[in-house]
Amino acid sequence: MNLITPLLVGLAGSLHCVGMCGPLLLALPLDAAGKRQVVGQMLVYHTGRILTYAALGLLFGLLGKGLAVAGFQKVLSIGASIFMLVMALMAWRFERLVTALPGFGSFTQWVKSGIGNLLRRNALGSKFTMGLLNGLLPCGMVYAALAGAIATTSILEGGFFMTVFGLGTLPLLLLVSIAGQTFNPGFRRKIRFAQPILLGIVGIILLQRGRHLDLSLFDSAVPKAGADCH
Repeated sequence: MNLITPLLVGLAGSLHCVGMCGPLLLALPLDAAGKRQVVGQMLVYHTGRILTYAALGLLFGLLGKGLAVAGFQKVLSIGASIFMLVMALMAWRFERLVTALPGFGSFTQWVKSGIGNLLRRNALGSKFTMGLLNGLLPCGMVYAALAGAIATTSILEGGFFMTVFGLGTLPLLLLVSIAGQTFNPGFRRKIRFAQPILLGIVGIILLQRGRHLDLSLFDSAVPKAGADCH
């Protein structure tokens, strides 16, 4: 597994989250003033979030494996790369399109309501649960990462892809929590410029992988139909 791809998506995801989820991070109930304690509590929260990503990665890796067995491995990789390139152009608006899908808006509202109730509590378990729920919120960057996970065509590699993606989002999000403030509008505009560049690079990597995918092992593993000679 190439670590560069999920890490780049994770970095792009953290840039996206700083602009979209910064207020939520600052609203988390923290019962310690020291930076070390703040980091510890935020790690509990992010652990829950990354576990949700990992579970989604396992699921989408399984889906990708099924599609690969059906003979769509190359198409899957190229399709994932195209999705990444599309997301590079419209990731900041993609959540609106997803929440417009039938039933998805109600699900999102349920997740937000659960997070809102947990914000009133101060226990570590509540922060962990908030992280689990946060991983289910509509997010263009998560969908871009899931495209990479499904392209792995492997259950374990799909889970690993999403785990590394989550870890890639950590540094910048922890910095926001430690600093206690979101970045100024000028910096956020620069973030909007950097994010599509990173996703575009990932899309090109996946496209190259799809174009040069060696299917000889798959072909040898699947017997070709033919007439039996007796």
